[in-house]
Amino acid sequence: MLIETDSRSRAVIPGHSNERFLLHENEDGSLLLQPARVVTEAQLAYDTDPELQALLARASRSATVRRTRARRAT
Repeated sequence: MLIETDSRSRAVIPGHSNERFLLHENEDGSLLLQPARVVTEAQLAYDTDPELQALLARASRSATVRRTRARRAT
C-alpha cells in the first residue's frame, strides 16, 4: 500500500477514519503509528488508582449524594 501526503503533510490511512495515533519517527526515518486515546489527568488518576476508585464508589453510594436535576422552562 502506498500512502501519499498532501501539501499540508496529511495522509489518508484506509480503514482508519476518525482515529488518533501517536507518531514516532525512528532513527532510520521509518514512521511508527500507535493507536492513541486522549484522557484527562483526572481520568488517568482514576484509572490507575484503586484507592481513588474505591473512595469515589463509596462516596457515590452515600445518602448525601443526590442526582436530581432541575429542568429548564422553555
